[in-house]
Amino acid sequence: MEVSLPMWSLCAQLCSRMKICKSINFIAWNETCQINYAEPNGNMDGLIKSVGNSFVATSTIPEEIAGPCKGHFCKVNEVCIPKAQNYICVPLLEGFAERGKRVGCLVSQGKQTGQSTPYSCPSSLTCGAGAGVDGIKSPTNMFHTNDELEPFWWVNLGEVYEVQKVVSTYRIDCCGEKISKMFVHVGKSLDTSQMELCGQFIGPAVTGQVIETPCITFPKGQLVKLTSVNAVPEAFHLAEVEVYGVLDII
Repeated sequence: MEVSLPMWSLCAQLCSRMKICKSINFIAWNETCQINYAEPNGNMDGLIKSVGNSFVATSTIPEEIAGPCKGHFCKVNEVCIPKAQNYICVPLLEGFAERGKRVGCLVSQGKQTGQSTPYSCPSSLTCGAGAGVDGIKSPTNMFHTNDELEPFWWVNLGEVYEVQKVVSTYRIDCCGEKISKMFVHVGKSLDTSQMELCGQFIGPAVTGQVIETPCITFPKGQLVKLTSVNAVPEAFHLAEVEVYGVLDII
């Protein structure tokens, strides 16, 4: 996917004027951007391409792009607005702030699940898609796909939720280094290009790592899809996936 220069510039300028913004997602299908308040540890790349979107870390954006807001002293809950050769600090949208105060609950446990390919595991292991939401975190319990370039797993929450975060526990007994990039999408179908990106993890991970992916835009959907993007075919296996959100009643 190629990101247009005007789009990159607009998103980068907005991000540079908000201290809460640590990275940006560029969404291809609707040509929009999402800001994140976290930047994956160890990520030194400027632009990371993925399926239907791309990612850029704030630390790689030139400070000059902020114009008069370069080095601004606005608070985390404010946006810097350029005014001639100076700037003013304006509070973030109140509606967005109120949404962030809503307390989400675990809404994924025991729900319907699926994965891109089935894996024939030994009898000593539990490795079906349902193992990802059974509440068991052990070395012998995980969902497990075959080796693929982009294996995925999904959970159907049963109703439309406003998703706040997704907490993933990596396989506990081995292989943490095999996951390099993981993307979390939320939507009403499994077509990634029509889903909203909650966030991403840029690895490598470590065995048993707990990966918290906050959804700063609070995407709404019934389906949550996790995709592992690899340079060579690899299996995708997590011990548990916990989706936190609030029921969409608006």
